[in-house]
Amino acid sequence: MLTNPFTGQTLEQLSEDDEVLVMETTYAAGGAPAPSHFHPAQDERFVVLSGAVRTVVDGEERVLREGDELIVPAGTPHEFGGHPDESARVRWEVRPPLRTWEFFEGMYGSLQAHADGRGDEADFDVAAYDDVFRLAQ
Repeated sequence: MLTNPFTGQTLEQLSEDDEVLVMETTYAAGGAPAPSHFHPAQDERFVVLSGAVRTVVDGEERVLREGDELIVPAGTPHEFGGHPDESARVRWEVRPPLRTWEFFEGMYGSLQAHADGRGDEADFDVAAYDDVFRLAQ
């Protein structure tokens, strides 16, 4: 399981094959969402298992609660993350997986190194993963 030391978000890989990466993630109340970004060649599906999350998809803000589902098509700018007052548990699917789990391992490892004061290990090159993650303009 991966943990973001700054937001408290956890991320667990449940399964991965050539078609889909399935994860479960938790968000702490008040945790910052991921910055606005998109995935050039991947669709995402989120199902809120408990609690609430805040999302902005293509400029439209919504709050999702238990049982709600969100599909984000490839190339669509979005934010997804913590609700100001409620924690959440979410099932998250990425199709196709590509290097998504590798991206998260590197990013979360870098965040932990930064939190631990290990400066040289804290560098993470987001641009090296532009096939799976790009910041929105």
